Amino acid sequence: MLATRDGHVLHQFPYTEQLLSRSPEGWASVAPDWGPAPAPQPGGELVAPIQAAVNFSFAPIELDHPDPFDVTVVLVEEDGYRISLTGAFAR
Repeated sequence: MLATRDGHVLHQFPYTEQLLSRSPEGWASVAPDWGPAPAPQPGGELVAPIQAAVNFSFAPIELDHPDPFDVTVVLVEEDGYRISLTGAFAR
């Protein structure tokens, strides 16, 4: 997706998971089996949590906080969504 203050364009890349192997413990190795991509959709419908993230991305806020990711989580959770930052954002 490409988003600006004026709107967004949804780019979809559909796929199914192709099973490559399964371990004795039950772990599966999969690879994407890419389907044809539909044309870009200006203003395409977004799932609610993604739409909320887009909305918050352009909402002006006064932010004097050492951890802006935590502030974003609080804002999104106040709208009723459950958020969990991945280890990629851990310090």
